[in-house]
Amino acid sequence: MAPRGERSHIVNPPAKPTPPPPPPPQPTYLDGLLAAQEVVVKAERGLEASPVLGFNKYKFFLGLAKSYLTVYLLGSHPEQFPAWHATQFAALFPVQLYRWSKMKGLAFFTEFCWVANAAIACYIASLYVAPHLVAAPAARAIATRALFAFGVGPLGTSVVMLGNSLVPHSIDHMMSLLIHLQPAVTAYCIRWKAVDRELFPLEAVDFGTYVAPPLCFLAAWAAGHTAFMLAVGLGLPERGWETTFDFNVSKNPVAARLFGKMGEGSDAVRFLKYELFSVAINAAGISLTYPLYARGTKSVHWGLLLFVCCVSAWNGAGWYHYRITKFSKEMDKLIAAAKKDG
Repeated sequence: MAPRGERSHIVNPPAKPTPPPPPPPQPTYLDGLLAAQEVVVKAERGLEASPVLGFNKYKFFLGLAKSYLTVYLLGSHPEQFPAWHATQFAALFPVQLYRWSKMKGLAFFTEFCWVANAAIACYIASLYVAPHLVAAPAARAIATRALFAFGVGPLGTSVVMLGNSLVPHSIDHMMSLLIHLQPAVTAYCIRWKAVDRELFPLEAVDFGTYVAPPLCFLAAWAAGHTAFMLAVGLGLPERGWETTFDFNVSKNPVAARLFGKMGEGSDAVRFLKYELFSVAINAAGISLTYPLYARGTKSVHWGLLLFVCCVSAWNGAGWYHYRITKFSKEMDKLIAAAKKDG
């Protein structure tokens, strides 16, 4: 040790050079297979379509068989189509009830489309099972006109406005068509086909007489739905439950611009504007069906129905095309990355 005040002449040894980092491991054949497998699994999940009760061959078979049977009955026995409509709803509603209870989406059943369909299915079923419940011809005529107004108006047009798709293996897509397209087909059958006129009587009425009952139904639904949403529904998303209002305003940029973004300002005021808009659209749809009921022709109505059916088929084709081409594009990305690394 050097004396105090003098510098030490000890020289530290030079630092060893830092070795270069090891080269990154080269991807192996197994790595490529695992990456490809991940893409395949993602594509398979995308084709499941339904979060609960996903894809399997039995569901695909049943969906196709139901579609074939629906077309057969429409062509060969249109007079029985209303009964087929009610039967489908009775059979499939419990399935959707189970699914949405698992997915926390039971509030969807409070929407107008579901409430109107439940009323239509129950009414048609009562005509066949317990016709004495609605025995007055005048009451049946009012119900027939209301069914026509709902089926051709807000329910049938929703196929186009909401982009409903014919995807036979998807419960969600088929249920959307059941509550939107099937009432439109039923309305066509009860207006133009040889259904039992004691069950579905037709009367020539003026515009006010035609629209008053369905608009009263719409107003009653709006009052109940508004009370439910203000009291309970607006708080459901915070507890993990879904509502149509929250889904549309949160995920639809057009709705967000019309009614304001969720969390900004009063959600109650936002919902009331949303509800008023929805009721106005449904009321307009109901009113616009009167010319077709009173002065329309079978050919015109069939053309409109065929257009709606083609829209659903086209949307379904786009659904499959998007997911299949997305799978091939992901595989192309993997191949391009492998070539770049090689």
